[in-house]
Amino acid sequence: MARFFLHNDQIADQVVTIIGDDAHHISRVLRLQPGDVIECVDEDEYLHVVELKQLGHTITGQVLTTSKVSQESPLHLTLFQGLAKGDKMDLVMQKAVELGVQEIVPFTSRYTVVKLTEKQAISRQERWERIAYEAAKQSGRTRLPTIHKLQGFPEVLASIKDRTARGELVFLAYEGEVQQRLKGIELAQPSFASVLIGPEGGFSEEEVGDLIEVGAESLSLGPRILRTETAGIVALSLLGYKWGDLG
Repeated sequence: MARFFLHNDQIADQVVTIIGDDAHHISRVLRLQPGDVIECVDEDEYLHVVELKQLGHTITGQVLTTSKVSQESPLHLTLFQGLAKGDKMDLVMQKAVELGVQEIVPFTSRYTVVKLTEKQAISRQERWERIAYEAAKQSGRTRLPTIHKLQGFPEVLASIKDRTARGELVFLAYEGEVQQRLKGIELAQPSFASVLIGPEGGFSEEEVGDLIEVGAESLSLGPRILRTETAGIVALSLLGYKWGDLG
């Protein structure tokens, strides 16, 4: 069944109301008809099985069953992703959501190749949010991840400092690290973990030093140098396998 995410005010007296892009997708793309059944997930992660009753610009449906079925990882994962060129960021957004990430923080640093105006950054964020929404529906998520606005490196440093102060694990994927790997880290089940992936030009030595100073742990992802759009996917997969729900 197709899955859609709802705000709680879209459900009243066991009747669901859907408008906007989702209504268009149901009626014009999927071409569903009255009597067809869809899944709807509300903000409290309740899964509603809904029979469609009326289709058009506004769609209504009757709730048939409701259940609490969380399909989220026990590990709250955050990906700090250096801004990349072309459609690489689109790929990262899609696959990170499929892997269970809860937050994605795109950022720029010294060797970032892409330069965006404020208007372009807003437009990209809106695009990434759409990609994340579709990926969450497709992969059966019960919670929508947060796509943060594009941040500069000083903002990233401040965020990492705050997260590590709260006891969050923060890993810096760094090709210059030759000793520490995730498989050698033995910790009790953490609740939160973040991973930092540099842009196509990587991090400068000064940036690496600054990140380690505020609490990030340098981590090797293996002996080969990975592209920025690959590194985040690999890191999230490893973290999800070690402490999450993958594998």
